[in-house]
Amino acid sequence: MERARVEEVVGDFVNLKRRGTNLIGLCPFHHEKTPSFNVSPTKNIYKCFGCGKAGGAINFVMEHEGYDYPEAIRYLAGKYSIQLEETQADAETIQAERERETIYKVLEFAWQYYKSQLHDTEEGQVAGLNYFIERGFRTKTIESFGLGYAPDKADGLIHEAKKAGFTLDILQRAGLITQHGGDFFRHRVMFPIFNISGKVIAFAGRQMVNSKRGPKYINSPETEIYVKRKVLYGLSHAKKAIRDNDNCFLVEGYTDVISLHQAGIENVVASSGTALTPDQIRLIRRYAGRITVLYDSDPAGIKAAMRGLDLILEENLDVRLALLPEGEDPDSFVKKSGLAGFQDYIREHGKDFILFKTQLLLKEAAGDPMRKTTLVKDLVETLAHIPEAIKRSAFITECAHLMKIDEHILVRETNKAYDEFLRQKRQGIPRDVDSAEREIQHQVFNQETKQTDARIQALPNLADQFQERDIIRILLSYGDKPIPDSNLTPLSRYILVSLLDIIDEFQNETYKKIMREYQDLLEQGKPPGPEYFTHHANKEIQNLAIELLTSPNEYARWEEHDMPLQIQLHPDINYKKDAFDAILRLKLKILMGHIENNIAVINQLQAEGNENEMIIHMRMHADLLQLREQITSQFKNVVLRV
Repeated sequence: MERARVEEVVGDFVNLKRRGTNLIGLCPFHHEKTPSFNVSPTKNIYKCFGCGKAGGAINFVMEHEGYDYPEAIRYLAGKYSIQLEETQADAETIQAERERETIYKVLEFAWQYYKSQLHDTEEGQVAGLNYFIERGFRTKTIESFGLGYAPDKADGLIHEAKKAGFTLDILQRAGLITQHGGDFFRHRVMFPIFNISGKVIAFAGRQMVNSKRGPKYINSPETEIYVKRKVLYGLSHAKKAIRDNDNCFLVEGYTDVISLHQAGIENVVASSGTALTPDQIRLIRRYAGRITVLYDSDPAGIKAAMRGLDLILEENLDVRLALLPEGEDPDSFVKKSGLAGFQDYIREHGKDFILFKTQLLLKEAAGDPMRKTTLVKDLVETLAHIPEAIKRSAFITECAHLMKIDEHILVRETNKAYDEFLRQKRQGIPRDVDSAEREIQHQVFNQETKQTDARIQALPNLADQFQERDIIRILLSYGDKPIPDSNLTPLSRYILVSLLDIIDEFQNETYKKIMREYQDLLEQGKPPGPEYFTHHANKEIQNLAIELLTSPNEYARWEEHDMPLQIQLHPDINYKKDAFDAILRLKLKILMGHIENNIAVINQLQAEGNENEMIIHMRMHADLLQLREQITSQFKNVVLRV
């Protein structure tokens, strides 16, 4: 926990850019187009101001990768080369471990098995290794991508896995055996599929004999840890290069990824045997703002590119399409042209996706006015997926010029399509549902809206606890700092002594717990820093601490240009006065509550005619007002209700 830097850990998964003293990026936990994910290197925490996710390095790994606490510790230990003392697991221990961890273990075992079959057996060398060598893969590349070979045996993997202590049930759940109890992969070269952090989660296998009886490539079935639509092949190898180039090449095949990577083009991924999905596009968007789609020039390749177009535009990514020469795929073309030739071709033939589609539609229309009308509607649907108004307007102008259409007509039709697109998106209604189904979904949406409004109304009024919250904020942010000119007395001691007699009057129970725990630690001579609470075992306290210690805004650093703040000092050096004022505000708030309660008692006693008790409370009222004056006299700008 001391070694792990949150900006380094998060930076492996999210493209971060500096903003002042902090870093920002697109949140990996929810869909967003404007960055609201904030990382504070000084506090060693992250916070998303969109979805509210927050924590430290360990929390991030657990949340992002779905790890439990020990798994996250192992991941960070590996990243920072810290040796952990763990006992070697035997068969009984493996069976007792959590199911998710066991699936990872058996997939790792299978990976090592397939690699050993490729390199250490005659069958693997003749069939598998020769295939990779014929494809032009160098030894280093084969090792880097962990390629392997599944032998032509009905139960080769099963036999070895059972010897190692794995059960048939766990092999089944990992997608390694068929429903009939045989090896899922047989007589195929193997491509391991890694998650973004580099752990094996599935495999793809290519058959060694061309046969019409089965597909050339097969993928592992979906499992608890492998969901195809959320995985991009090669991303664990490519993420740094994608971030550095702010561009991601998107290809169709596994060998395309490997060949381009070997040629020096490392910012490349494939959609892992599926049509491109929104989840995959969002994965790319974490690292880059631009996608270059590389497809074969045959009609099937062009149609594949068109299917993913609207999805990519919707994520506000800049998209270019490069169709390779006839008969070529990225694998064959980069081998033929070399790195320089490949890059030159992409620069010369890469086209903006929308303009490419416009030209393609014009070619299909071929002077047929009716056909052109239909194709214009298709184009309008695509333009409506562009979220930025300025970008959408620029493309409308260009497309209107190319298609020789009045720009105002294209603007009007695109705006209508865009409004409809937004309405359906807000309500979660797919475009291809009938009217009856659409009405049902409208009703569901309205009901969910009512439930949301009810939940909002049920939330506590934070304004009533602002003074308490401000005290906790200052305590957590600056409690361990010394009070100026006080012989290093920590600010927390001053705050707690000042509020000792009213801690029990805190309305918020979590705030009260923090005050009591802080007090106990001080008495033990262990004054806690902010990280004690941002990594607190109590999730509620941890989340509150992170929320109070982070802000979507920052003070401009004008002091670096000899232009300091004129109204007051920067909070980082003004914490003594902030604490003093916060204590006064809290005491005043509590005192005003006592005054209001006492007035209510006086009115009640007057109505009952109980003059003796009323006189006692009238004197109490005078004392309370005098105390109020003592507090307010220490403020320069406090306004009270009369």
